[in-house]
Amino acid sequence: MKKLWAVLLATVVIAGCGHTRMDYVDVAPAGMDRDQAVSIVEQAFYEDYSKTKPQSVAVTDEYILLSDGVVSNGTSFGSATAIGSGAIAAGSSRVVTKEMGQRIYLRSIGDVGVFQHKMKKGRYAVVIRAKDGSQLRALRTRSLESAQRFADAIAYLKAHRA
Repeated sequence: MKKLWAVLLATVVIAGCGHTRMDYVDVAPAGMDRDQAVSIVEQAFYEDYSKTKPQSVAVTDEYILLSDGVVSNGTSFGSATAIGSGAIAAGSSRVVTKEMGQRIYLRSIGDVGVFQHKMKKGRYAVVIRAKDGSQLRALRTRSLESAQRFADAIAYLKAHRA
């Protein structure tokens, strides 16, 4: 039984799971303008089918802002005093709301890789890496064309930032 598990584990490790990098080099297309690039980036993030899909996207000249929601932390205090058959109550509360999210600075983006899922046809991933090689963000697409257009739009924004 142990040999069977060992062979099965070795097969999985050798076969590999996940994604395979495709031979695609992102290029800022000559006919693209800033509005098209921003639209492509926003659409790709909104159509991302992974669990890290942002709630909102904003693209500026310096960065891509991905908002993942808001967090509210609150404290409250209350007291009441009985007066006859009724009561007087007083209270106060303080709530602080912060936006959770991520900024991807265009000047920090290094490699943008396009990957194909090994086990599922028609599934692709685009991985945005920093200049030091660390992963900034990954998003999933359902077509190679979408993945390539996204990578090209990022290349355009990097090349034409203010």
